[in-house]
Amino acid sequence: MSQKLTRLLERYKQQHRKCLSLFVTAGFPERDATVDIICQAADEGIDFIELGVPFSDPVADGPVIQRASQRALANGIGLQDVLEMVTDIRRSTEIPIILMGYLNPFHVMGMDAFFTRAKTAGVDGLIIPDWPLEESQSCQAQLQAADLDLIHLIAPNTPPARIREINHISSAFIYCVAYTGVTGQDNHPTPEAIKFFDFLNCTLTHPWIIGFGVKTRQDFRLYTQYSDGVIIGSAFIALLEQTPLHSRKSAVRTFITGLR
Repeated sequence: MSQKLTRLLERYKQQHRKCLSLFVTAGFPERDATVDIICQAADEGIDFIELGVPFSDPVADGPVIQRASQRALANGIGLQDVLEMVTDIRRSTEIPIILMGYLNPFHVMGMDAFFTRAKTAGVDGLIIPDWPLEESQSCQAQLQAADLDLIHLIAPNTPPARIREINHISSAFIYCVAYTGVTGQDNHPTPEAIKFFDFLNCTLTHPWIIGFGVKTRQDFRLYTQYSDGVIIGSAFIALLEQTPLHSRKSAVRTFITGLR
């Protein structure tokens, strides 16, 4: 497992602090923009980064992140480019980086080769939504050897027995999808969602972090009443999409500082 990510989560738990993470699509808006965006996010106090590997059929993502992925692909970004970005980022910051992507590009590279290259680049963890739990277990030894945490997703419709199984095999944190659906939808917790969050707090022994539909400071404060942190994706990608390059740095600073 990634000691860097684990230490961060343990320290925040002890300090009763909440994690704030951003999702960034690699190679978006411009091919060479990602390193600067992530380094600035680290300087502004973001705790860890979920770095999206562009893919042509991102089934878990809504229209904002789909557009970003398509634009990154048009910019010529592939998996090797993403790993090179992580290497470049490591020259400036040790912020934990979790690659979020779909199985096909990793499989094409070869899973063993990918794990080795990810470790060399400085990746701390992986989120692969279309990699079934049962299949991923065959790679546990390789993941451990590469110091990579595999982050599993749960949702309100995940059966309790499977939630307990995911908790048992997890090593860093568990990603809680706040609702059933794709990323970027407007979302406010229903009584059923709050009941689900309460169940997680009674069941999980690992930190758990909420994503999907988290956009504002109000969302951050609301969801961290229940969870150990949040990941903000579509709202940040929309900001990058809509902001001219000359205004980006100040817009990113305002966005991040406003969240806490």
